[in-house]
Amino acid sequence: MIPLAHAAGQNVVTVLGLRFMTDSLAISAGAAGLIFALVKIYDGFLDPAVGAWSDRAHGRWTTVWGRRLPFLFAGGIAMPLGLALLFGAPDLGSVLLAELFVTLALAIHATGYTMLTIPGFAMVVESSSDPHERTRLMAWRTYGNAIGTLIGSTLPAWMLSLTGPTRGGHLLLAVTVGLIVFLATMLAVRLLRQAPRTLPRAPEPGTPRVGPVRALARQIRLAWDNRPFRILAIAHVFLLFGTAIGSAALAFFTRVVVGLGDQVLGTYFMLATVAMVVAMPVWVWLSGRIGKKICYMAGLALFGLVQLSWLAAQPGESMVLIGVRGLVSGFAGGGMILCAYALLSDAVRYDYVCSGERREGAFAGFTTLFDKLASAAALAAMGTFLGAMGYVSSVSGEAARQSPDAILAIKLCESAIPAAAMLCAIIALCFYKLDPAQLQAMELESGHA
Repeated sequence: MIPLAHAAGQNVVTVLGLRFMTDSLAISAGAAGLIFALVKIYDGFLDPAVGAWSDRAHGRWTTVWGRRLPFLFAGGIAMPLGLALLFGAPDLGSVLLAELFVTLALAIHATGYTMLTIPGFAMVVESSSDPHERTRLMAWRTYGNAIGTLIGSTLPAWMLSLTGPTRGGHLLLAVTVGLIVFLATMLAVRLLRQAPRTLPRAPEPGTPRVGPVRALARQIRLAWDNRPFRILAIAHVFLLFGTAIGSAALAFFTRVVVGLGDQVLGTYFMLATVAMVVAMPVWVWLSGRIGKKICYMAGLALFGLVQLSWLAAQPGESMVLIGVRGLVSGFAGGGMILCAYALLSDAVRYDYVCSGERREGAFAGFTTLFDKLASAAALAAMGTFLGAMGYVSSVSGEAARQSPDAILAIKLCESAIPAAAMLCAIIALCFYKLDPAQLQAMELESGHA
């Protein structure tokens, strides 16, 4: 339920947030991209702090709630609030005031996302010492992520196709998705009260307290010293950069380049999500036969090829071709997400085997930090690129007439740039050497199994 909640709340902003700001609030593409970048950077550096905080949390309330559940509860409130504020932004009569308002809304939304994702990922890692069982758990996590993606991308696009791209239509979709996020989180908190838990190692008597800056520096050092995690983090940055810029660009691409409505956008994401869910058993089976690393690289390559195919798209593109792209993209995306997080869980477990310390929250914080920085870079780069190529903003909810240069920029953001990011991720993965069998042998030898 937690992956469903945070994926739903995040995807609606990733897919429609930038377009809403440019085409409904008259915020320039460059300024919108910069706002996203600043908020993501703020939230990214909040991640390690929240991860470490959830690792060290203790007190009477932890005997009932555990270390992670209070963070999930807070995130389930903050994320819907941020959605309602962003897509319900009032007409303030000033672009500057609108920019400040949406910055605040995005900061609240992003803080809620952090509260949901970090403890949720940490709970999966600490729940099992078996790498194959963790892969299966990550598959269930990916199922939830897929359903959340469907709710956060397809449902809002279909709603806009019925209401039109009005202010009221955007607020309605924000309230709808926000309510789903809230209910899913509250249900998860209730169900997870009996989930397997671990406790932090008690500090030695007389151990001095470490300040937040030194604690953050220590966390950065331990993450960097974990070579498998470092390599996966680099690949993850490229993966998230490519998928974030591709998702955001598609909302512009379907409207401006191929001249189709939001119903087509929603249908594309629906097909991609269905393919992701159906393909999951295939990727789990393949990962057990040929390895998670090879499957991860195959998913990246396939996704990159799908993105490149958008270069051939023409105005009035056949729905059959769009649908095929959606299905293949979803199939590839399922493999990427499953294997990325399964390998990351191995790398985090490797830290425990080597150190004997329970630092899942800290590593989960760094994982989401890289996610946020990659998404920030993607949206900032896209906004800056569109602005430099002459993209014209609007207050009507509809796209203004765009120049050939602006249309070319949208095409490149949907095709060549995501494909190049996938290639860079594949190159990074060539240096990853941690084998699951080797990890299990290390666990048995260290006595941490």
